[in-house]
Amino acid sequence: MLFIFVRQQKGDFMHTGTIVAWLIILVIIWAFIEKKLLITTKYEVVSDQLPKEFDGTSFVVLSDLHNQSFGKNNERLINKIDLLSPDFILAAGDMINKDSLCYPSTAFSLLEALSKKYKIYYGFGNHELKNDMFLKIKENSPENKGSMSDEAYSTWVEYKKKLIESKVTLLMNESVTIDKGDAKLTITGLSIGGRYFKHFKLPTMTTQYLNQLIGEHCKEYQILIAHNPCYYNDYIKWGADLILSGHLHGGLIRLPFIGGLVSPQVILFPKYSSGLYTSKSESGDNRKAMIVSRGLGSHSIMPRLFNIPDIVFVRLKKNH
Repeated sequence: MLFIFVRQQKGDFMHTGTIVAWLIILVIIWAFIEKKLLITTKYEVVSDQLPKEFDGTSFVVLSDLHNQSFGKNNERLINKIDLLSPDFILAAGDMINKDSLCYPSTAFSLLEALSKKYKIYYGFGNHELKNDMFLKIKENSPENKGSMSDEAYSTWVEYKKKLIESKVTLLMNESVTIDKGDAKLTITGLSIGGRYFKHFKLPTMTTQYLNQLIGEHCKEYQILIAHNPCYYNDYIKWGADLILSGHLHGGLIRLPFIGGLVSPQVILFPKYSSGLYTSKSESGDNRKAMIVSRGLGSHSIMPRLFNIPDIVFVRLKKNH
């Protein structure tokens, strides 16, 4: 009897192990398939601050492409954007990968193709900023390469040059104003220091620091492209009406009723992993908002699971 019981226990264990192994295989297969899928997430942002001339203005947000492609020459991605027919496109950073070839690249080909149809405003993420940091190191000390290869260095320079030639507006701590009659809408691209992207840490950010980088907020409706959403409250204190972010890749692995599991900075259950977040301004008379994209791609060994890549579509509405 004991012999039979032991054999039964061993059989049950092997049976359970087989089921677990198959589940792991299925999850890996789904993760591979999921990276090739693409959905559109739509948001309507209502504000008292929005001038009536911009009521109904729409745009697409692309974030964290990391040189991924959806179909040949990104045809599936471009077709989805064309169906949305936005007034312009905002790139919220990490379209390329740090210390890798930027030109030619999937990101450049996509932005170049889209620039022939739409005005594009490009705010940098930590990967673009890392490349730019090494660029400055080489400019100030040519013999010091940092960790950036000569080839990657030259293609980053060419990438920016070719984007500007394609009429893509690069917003590295810069602003651009869109006019409609006497009404204005300002778009600012925020590029914060590398310490705000380090693992396991979320340093304090101040309004003074933001003012040093991008100046004081404008009086008109203010859109802020801020790649890292973790500093949402600081962006609101600075004066942004609408913040557009990415960076967290949806929390890498998304769990039902919980959301993102972990951020690229290795913070568990990040507060702002995906979606629309709103809060009252300090005066209490205007609702501020942040939209966080789950992003389009991934890099290195970072996984995506139950976290389909998304295009963000935003429509602005005047609160009548």
